[in-house]
Amino acid sequence: MIAPPPPPALLMTPQERRRWLLSTWRYAVPMLVSLLLLLLMVMPVPLSVPAMPQLGLMAVLAWALLQPSLMPPWLAFCIGGFADLLFGLPLGVNATAFALITGLMRLMAPLFGRSGLMVDWLMLCLLLLLFAGLVGPLMALAGRPVPLLPLLLQWLTSILSWPLVARFCAAIQRRLAASAPSWRAG
Repeated sequence: MIAPPPPPALLMTPQERRRWLLSTWRYAVPMLVSLLLLLLMVMPVPLSVPAMPQLGLMAVLAWALLQPSLMPPWLAFCIGGFADLLFGLPLGVNATAFALITGLMRLMAPLFGRSGLMVDWLMLCLLLLLFAGLVGPLMALAGRPVPLLPLLLQWLTSILSWPLVARFCAAIQRRLAASAPSWRAG
């Protein structure tokens, strides 16, 4: 929990109400970081092959591991819908895949517990492979089939960039936790 629940609004002074509302901005940080990394995905890359990792999905999964209450599957669905609009994909492809993969991550996380980067990396490899296997048929269902090779290349670059994304999100989470002592994991 980020901020303690406030007293009833009618019992707060206007200054207390304003202070409490300004303290709740931390709830939006996981979503904003995920959207920022999605925007980073559309930056021009000087490569001749489509090798941009799935930064937005990895940020969603990192926040689902770090702060599961702040990255529920419905929020992952909304971020995936934004990714569909941003990338010009049929609406619902990334939205569905982001929500399903986030739900699976939330189901798998208690099984593995806090075992470290290597176990998280292996779990992410499996989830990203499932994502690639899910996006292909969803795109074909939408009438725009995608060859398997670009999806596998994106999977490979994504698993190689996971430690950077995980450390970035963890650093932000530590910074937020230090600024609000009542904000803890889970």
